[in-house]
Amino acid sequence: MARAAGVSIAVVSYALNGRPGVSAATRERVLRVADEFGWRPSAAARSLRTGPRTIGLVVDRCAASSAHATALLDLVTALQDVVAARGFALMLQVVDDAHAAVALYGSWWAERRFDVMVVTDVLAQDPRIDALRRLRAPAVVVGPPQGVHELAGVHVDEDDAYRRIGRYLLELGHRDVAAITGPETQLRTRARVAALRAVVDPAGGLVVHEPTTSTPEAAAVATRRLLTSPPRRPPWCTTPTRWPWRPSTSHDAPAVPCRGTCRSSRAPTPRCATCRPPP
Repeated sequence: MARAAGVSIAVVSYALNGRPGVSAATRERVLRVADEFGWRPSAAARSLRTGPRTIGLVVDRCAASSAHATALLDLVTALQDVVAARGFALMLQVVDDAHAAVALYGSWWAERRFDVMVVTDVLAQDPRIDALRRLRAPAVVVGPPQGVHELAGVHVDEDDAYRRIGRYLLELGHRDVAAITGPETQLRTRARVAALRAVVDPAGGLVVHEPTTSTPEAAAVATRRLLTSPPRRPPWCTTPTRWPWRPSTSHDAPAVPCRGTCRSSRAPTPRCATCRPPP
């Protein structure tokens, strides 16, 4: 290429990498010759100097299940759109649990296979966060800020949404609320339930938390258990209620079987609420 363009190898390198010190005419000539030669930059060679230009995403097999497939696909698509526009690649792998993710982080980081790791579905006690801190690996945590520590993080503040749900249910006259959620080990689950209780409890209400694996089957079982269980109010509480529990689900996956189970029950149950705030 240097011979064809009539310049030195150093000038070709400067022109192809967009570095200063090369005139516009020379740069254009080098780029034209490179195009004629069908030259493309080597990702492997460039990574030795600039890094792998790859964003890592390791997800738990549970998050990749049918119950979470849509949410995971939305996340992957959004990440891919953003990183691809900036010349980065997205590397995705599914593992069995958080400890398997920790092992993968270590091997990938030792091989410098990623620039930044994205962490989702943060746990209350998450070994992945501790591992990334020990590795001093760049990471972005997607979840409540309580689990970020000194790592970079991004989150959607759901507290207001769940407080609005609580106020909405209270305005309808409900006092006993059952929250059917995902796993209790997840930080976002605890944050959602805490926000709901922050509104319902001071009003004399009661929030009963029913954590599940987020599958439709688990949501149906939890709903059926609530429908057949007696009220859990303390003996001294006399607030009347037409039905022991007002079911509220944390997302759409358990909402459908929850509604179906309520309809099939002979109990005079109100309609289920999802995590969408009332209008």
